[in-house]
Amino acid sequence: MPMYSYLRGKIKKTDERRRAVTNLIALRNQLDDTVPTKDAEDTLLLATWNIRDFGKPGRRFGWGARLPESHFYIAEVISRFDFVAIQEVNELDEWFTVMDILGGDWDFIATDATDSAMGGNGERMVFVYDKRKVWFQKIAGEIVLPPNYLISKAELEVEGKKIVAGNQFKRTPFIASFQSGWLKFDICTVHLYYGADRGEKLAQRIEEIETVAKYLGKRADRSLGDDRALILLGDFNIVSPEHQTMQALVQNGFLVPEILRQKPTTGTEKYYDQIAFKTRPEVVEYIERHSGNPLELNAGVLALFNRVFADSQFETYADIVRKKTTEGCKADTNEKLKKAYRKWRTWQFSDHYPMWVRLQTDRSGDYLKRFLENG
Repeated sequence: MPMYSYLRGKIKKTDERRRAVTNLIALRNQLDDTVPTKDAEDTLLLATWNIRDFGKPGRRFGWGARLPESHFYIAEVISRFDFVAIQEVNELDEWFTVMDILGGDWDFIATDATDSAMGGNGERMVFVYDKRKVWFQKIAGEIVLPPNYLISKAELEVEGKKIVAGNQFKRTPFIASFQSGWLKFDICTVHLYYGADRGEKLAQRIEEIETVAKYLGKRADRSLGDDRALILLGDFNIVSPEHQTMQALVQNGFLVPEILRQKPTTGTEKYYDQIAFKTRPEVVEYIERHSGNPLELNAGVLALFNRVFADSQFETYADIVRKKTTEGCKADTNEKLKKAYRKWRTWQFSDHYPMWVRLQTDRSGDYLKRFLENG
């Protein structure tokens, strides 16, 4: 449970604090209705979430700083899961604020910031986890491709010798080892190249997805020999369920839950984010479920802006948008201000929705059966 006692210290004005509390109650109700409980000992609730340009004031592009209340909403969402892979964390000051709100049961691992010269935006990858359910196994690193896996590779002749040249990922995938109950898993988070929606840059995006899937697919096969699952998740910039960007993932042997393939992860109906894994039932089991009740599902996407920064709250935040954002200052009609508000809220919460799966982690019965079978 987040540390709500910090509300008084972090939100100074009484009216803003009351607004935050009202929103938190509404958000808690939405989460209660749409995300299964994380209290079960034999399951792991695992999520991925791209939080838009989190913690880097210089990259706000005229949309102003995050409000203190927004940190509580972000922490509330994270707290409903056991483990979350976060993309687009920049400077860590705001992140430490969220960690304070989450409380002492939580810990995280972050990468160094990507170099903008490589095509990234100075962001970090973060794994944040509830220590009561998950523990870090002291192994972590970034994926560095060997020559035969390089992106846009070509064979060159230099001084009479043939060499392979090519590119690494624009933003290096991050992989680490964890355990939850009986489940041992390696998890890799990505924020792959976007480029453009057509032409050579789209081809490069597809190649990045194919490369990470091929490379990690072989690694996953080795890990399964040690009864470890490999989970690949994050922002793949996938175009649609039918597009080659999705096929590049599933054709390399990764299971993508059916319900997640059909769920857009942004308000603009994009399918950028995904969770995929290679496993065996005796290592970790994912069961596809179909139900009208979200709490009975084993995967889903949490829609933002239903209860917090909702369309119905435009009047509540209109003055902030008008005074604190470049587009809001220029808005000369109410409709233009509403349009600015809908953009502004993505810089407060995010332009991506959290995506989650629920995995069975207690395979002790299967282990004992295999022990008997193998002597």
